[in-house]
Amino acid sequence: MTLAGRLTKRLKRAFGEEHGFALVIALGVTIVLSMTVVTVIESATSNQRSSTMTGGRSAAYNLAEAGLNNAMAVLRLPANNSLDMYVFCTDTTVLPTVAAGTYPCKRTDTYSAGTVTWYGNLYQNPAAGTAYWDLFSTGHVRNPFGGVDYQKTIRATIPVVPTTTQPLNNPSWNYIFSRAPGTGVAFSGCDMTLANSVDVTAPLYVMGNLCLQNTAKISKGPLIVKGSMDLQANGNQVGAAGADINAAHIGKGCRYRAQAQHNPCVYGLGGTTPVRDNVWATVLDATPPNVTAPTVDWNNWYLNASPGPYYACAAPQAGDPANPAFAFDNPVGVASDTDANKLTYKNDNQGIANLTPSSSYKCETVGGEISWDYPTKVLTLSGTIFIDGSAKVDIGGTVRYKGQATIYTSGTVLIKNTKLCGYSSGPTCVIGNWDSVQDLLGFVVNGNGSLPADSQVPGGDGAQFVSAYFQGAVYATNIVDIGTTSIVDGPLDGSTVILGQSSNSTFSGFTFVPVGMPGNPTVYALAQTPQMTGG
Repeated sequence: MTLAGRLTKRLKRAFGEEHGFALVIALGVTIVLSMTVVTVIESATSNQRSSTMTGGRSAAYNLAEAGLNNAMAVLRLPANNSLDMYVFCTDTTVLPTVAAGTYPCKRTDTYSAGTVTWYGNLYQNPAAGTAYWDLFSTGHVRNPFGGVDYQKTIRATIPVVPTTTQPLNNPSWNYIFSRAPGTGVAFSGCDMTLANSVDVTAPLYVMGNLCLQNTAKISKGPLIVKGSMDLQANGNQVGAAGADINAAHIGKGCRYRAQAQHNPCVYGLGGTTPVRDNVWATVLDATPPNVTAPTVDWNNWYLNASPGPYYACAAPQAGDPANPAFAFDNPVGVASDTDANKLTYKNDNQGIANLTPSSSYKCETVGGEISWDYPTKVLTLSGTIFIDGSAKVDIGGTVRYKGQATIYTSGTVLIKNTKLCGYSSGPTCVIGNWDSVQDLLGFVVNGNGSLPADSQVPGGDGAQFVSAYFQGAVYATNIVDIGTTSIVDGPLDGSTVILGQSSNSTFSGFTFVPVGMPGNPTVYALAQTPQMTGG
């Protein structure tokens, strides 16, 4: 066989053999399967990471929403003032400031899914009476694959509306109310005395003993006396024959002049008995209903009244009169956000604030206003106002106030030679025209005229009215003194109440009262529903 033939034969034999071909196929299949497995694993891992990322981001968003809810819980807590720029801050010995990088105050809350950090800035427009919080809340969730945590930030605007009025909560404001309980022993002294020619034509509640002298009388009811009633002169009477008052509840009996004391009191002239009480009432009994005197929240209103020591007047706008010449307080050196530190400056040292001077002023905050227009003699008021001193109105003539407000004073109040009337009553101060829902001013007075800083009134007096007329409400820690020829048409609440020489005050009960009136729930402002602006 030729050489060429032998080579051809060997090649045919070599190509015809199949030994080792299965290995080649197996290796190929293995490679393909490996690539498939890797692809599947990478795809599964990618999907897992994507799913984890989606879940993490969703959890971060839920945490951010939780931060927003936590902020709302702080703003809506009744004890908090949502118009306080430091409401999210904890009390510190150093006042938070932007310069120090400590304001706005950030809060961080921890949950099983992660953490949320939230904070806000308060923006106010006193001229428009509007305010809102610009809130930021960021949820953080740990990234299990390392790297940056999953985060989500939401932004919301929370409008805040100041509360200026509220329904009457304490029924003591339906009376002339004398709080002094006396000794609790009948006929052991006079805790409230009606003298001269006083004619009480408004509901009267006396916690202790009531004495009538001279020609004093009570022409309208109800009359409630938890102690005893002593009619000491011939002309003293409650109601009249044929003109019964609606009710008289005298807890510990009556005495007319020198007659023996007795309980219960006897209707009219005594009927067939020798007792004469001069009491004519449709309902006459010895079971006075319980009415609790209001408790005054002096400290919280000192801290939160607006305008007040810590809520200053807005800067005057172009054309506006200057801010009032008097100061609400002078808390010099307050360098911390602790309430205890701020309260050390509540010391009745601001002298006498003239609410109606011979020039105009304007003081506005988001939460309230006290402004005086001298040419028209109109005092515009709203909210709760705190003066860490005394106050007076003695400009003479007629002053009309507009709006609903409560004025707190650490010192005393004097209204002298002036008529101070609700705007709705008109220029002649007609009681029948006064709409207390529209215009109602309450004074809450803590001073005592026996102190040098409060000496504009006699010692023992908290509020005094001299040749004056007032439509409104008065509370005093000490005596409410309605002096000669003065009349207050409205409820009075004092340690005792001295009615004027010829007082015939009258008023109907209130339905709504200014926020800050003692005995009502303490409310500052209401945070509204958040409005989402980002996230």
